[in-house]
Amino acid sequence: MVLDQLNIGGTETYTLSLTRELLRKGASVLIAAKKGKLLEPFLGLGCPVYEIDFVGDDYERDEANRSAHMAMLQSIIRTEKIDLVHAHQVPSGIVALEAARTLRVPFLFTVHGTYYDPAFLSVLRRSATVTCVSPAVLRMLQNAGIQAFVVPNGVDPSEYHPLDTAYRSYLRRKLGLPQQAPVVMYASRLSWEKADICEETIHALTLMKQTDYPDLQLLIVGGGKKQDEIQQIVESKNEQTQSPFIHYAGEILNMNAYYSISDCVIGTGRISLEAMSCERPLIAVGSKGFCGLVKPQRYEQIWNCWFGDHDADLPLTQTLLTEHVRKALHEDRTDIVRNVRSGRSFVIDRFHISQTTDKLIDVYAHMLKSRKDARISDLS
Repeated sequence: MVLDQLNIGGTETYTLSLTRELLRKGASVLIAAKKGKLLEPFLGLGCPVYEIDFVGDDYERDEANRSAHMAMLQSIIRTEKIDLVHAHQVPSGIVALEAARTLRVPFLFTVHGTYYDPAFLSVLRRSATVTCVSPAVLRMLQNAGIQAFVVPNGVDPSEYHPLDTAYRSYLRRKLGLPQQAPVVMYASRLSWEKADICEETIHALTLMKQTDYPDLQLLIVGGGKKQDEIQQIVESKNEQTQSPFIHYAGEILNMNAYYSISDCVIGTGRISLEAMSCERPLIAVGSKGFCGLVKPQRYEQIWNCWFGDHDADLPLTQTLLTEHVRKALHEDRTDIVRNVRSGRSFVIDRFHISQTTDKLIDVYAHMLKSRKDARISDLS
């Protein structure tokens, strides 16, 4: 498994869950990536981790040391007798592709979004087996002439699950959140469009706080290139209210606990799956736009656009966001329970990590068989 850096984000946490499940199913997995906050969890799985600084502290590719990184990956592939290389991000993926191609080792790239430039997609079309995580991304790849397998992001329901009332009350006290106050959580990597969504969320909920929701609390979880800017906005907004109501938690590992103390989660992609698995009401907002409060009758539509991250019908506005937060907070308790339990069932049925890993293993097996057949052909 090759990643840019072991940060806390959707791609990285998915790769962590995937690696854990592959190990359970008998595979040997090694990681190559720059050190980050997920290093310890990966090491805790018992798999070797090779620290390679594919990117700088600014998250941009380290072009000056690209040749050295490729030589290092080639050495790892040879000495560890690697059968297949699976990459997930562009800077490290380009290096990994070249290393694998030189050694004639099968190479797989998972396309996690719609933000790739045409030049890189052209390289994938010529040189890689490709998987993607949603139907919307598949359509984008097909338009670029790339055939791909859809393998959804997967979550482990035993890791993301609802917590009992007593423990939720304890966690709220620990974090200084009033027991009866409505808590809205925004979770995402705070970079690019996701940071802009966070800023819109702050403005919308500040207005709600200043008008008819005096007890409202906003919990922000995540880190990234714009986290300092977000923190400055948080401080400014908290100064405008009588008591601080925006709580910036930064990057955290125990997401299950933070979902559990929230009355509503705003997010997209993998965050959406985790929140639904924890039986939390979800408002789907992603890089491509606004999907809104998720209800059972909209599951297929929202999966098709990956919760607004890969496609959406509406642009995000503060008015829309405020309207749907109000809906989530005022919904009848019986309806809330029915909807969130339906959401967890949907995640277990369609996105269980064991099920999605089996799909990926089928792709691996197909690639390895193709390599074996090619070698036999060469010999004959």
